[in-house]
Amino acid sequence: MKKSLNRIFLVGYTNFKRNSYVSLGTTGVMVLVLILFSGLMAVNFLSSQVVVNLQEKVDVSAYFKSDISEGDILSIKSELESLDNVKKVEYVSADQALNEFKERHAGDAVIQDSLAELDFNPLQASLNIKADDPSQFASIVQFLEANKFRSVIDKINFYENEKVIGRLQSISSGIQNWGFIITMLLAVIAVLVTFNTIRLTIYNQRQEIEIMKLVGGSNWHIKAPYLIEGGLYGAFAAAVTAVLFYPAIFFVSPKVESLMPGVSLMSYFTANMFQFLFLVFSVGVLLGVISSFVAIRRFLKV
Repeated sequence: MKKSLNRIFLVGYTNFKRNSYVSLGTTGVMVLVLILFSGLMAVNFLSSQVVVNLQEKVDVSAYFKSDISEGDILSIKSELESLDNVKKVEYVSADQALNEFKERHAGDAVIQDSLAELDFNPLQASLNIKADDPSQFASIVQFLEANKFRSVIDKINFYENEKVIGRLQSISSGIQNWGFIITMLLAVIAVLVTFNTIRLTIYNQRQEIEIMKLVGGSNWHIKAPYLIEGGLYGAFAAAVTAVLFYPAIFFVSPKVESLMPGVSLMSYFTANMFQFLFLVFSVGVLLGVISSFVAIRRFLKV
């Protein structure tokens, strides 16, 4: 059995080497597919990190009317802290909000002069609420909009943040969907190219196939080398993809990290190197074997 398998692999590898120029073109198309597939994984990771980071920074801010006392606001704060889905509640008084606003706009003379001319504090006291899970914000808002709080709360900024997160998730999903569609189209092209390559190999070796049939060669020994040949196209394409992809990630990662602090593409793909390589090699070999299988079923009648 071992000798038989070695022979099948050797014949398949010989077919791969014999059609050097055609093999190069077929491998090149598969490399494009696998690089796009790898890039799609990188984009998926980045978009998920953006959404997660944004969700972690988002909170619900409830702004209170000016006539409510600080004691009443602190009472509402205590009720919120007792909720299971609330992680943290921070009270910001009107004076504190004004001081922070002045610090943020310390270099803007127009704003500073405008505030100096006012004889009252235009900002409102607020409660900034963090949830254990961003999906729980809606229930927190419902709690704040209950009848006993509605009369003292001026506005809640959750809905604006919710739109931002929803829009970002929509963009992320759109990128992933279009990336998937383009990858599938290139995969179909790769299958067709490999299919035609295997068909050409079968046509060129038709006399050898006839001789093998005459001397009693089994269908498996005749067909298997073409499956090996197709798998080799995918395996070599995956190897080339890995060689190109990791240096590219190495150079791109610092630029991404400068835009998204704490998010490192290189660290992610290094930590998941074995899973990534396994996935890329599996996809490459699977594309090659499927192409060969279809070509064998279509053109190799034994």
